[in-house]
Amino acid sequence: MNIEEMQAKIDTIKYCDAQLLDFKIQYLGDEAKLYIQQYKYRPGYGETDYCYEITFLRCYKVAYDTDAGWMASRKMPDGTSKEVIAREYNIKDVTRLGMLLSYAAQDIEVSEYNYFLNRYHIVVANMTIDIICQDIDIKLVPIAEQNFFWKHLEN
Repeated sequence: MNIEEMQAKIDTIKYCDAQLLDFKIQYLGDEAKLYIQQYKYRPGYGETDYCYEITFLRCYKVAYDTDAGWMASRKMPDGTSKEVIAREYNIKDVTRLGMLLSYAAQDIEVSEYNYFLNRYHIVVANMTIDIICQDIDIKLVPIAEQNFFWKHLEN
């Protein structure tokens, strides 16, 4: 599949502003999985009970940056601005799923890395991901059947 076909395949899932549910790296880095909430794009717009599982196969390189190292400007009580760490909590310790709502998919761009590897540049509101791999698989899976880290928080 060429780059244009791969980009079109990714774009059909209509991921823009959809909730990122999890990002997993498995099998000594050989696979990376990105889970993005499915939304209805018709009257009665809303979340569904499914998500897209995008599996990056035979990964050569997986790199990401999160907001844990980002700085933000905050207004202090005296009116001055101060640069502070953007996030001062552990994601695994988040007590409400609602705090994860800021993790929304923004862009997934496909480009050729070399003749047998593609590069996927993924922008999420609170992180950027770069994956170089041989292939991807995209499927729709039920959220209830996934073992997401935040599921224990809902009980």
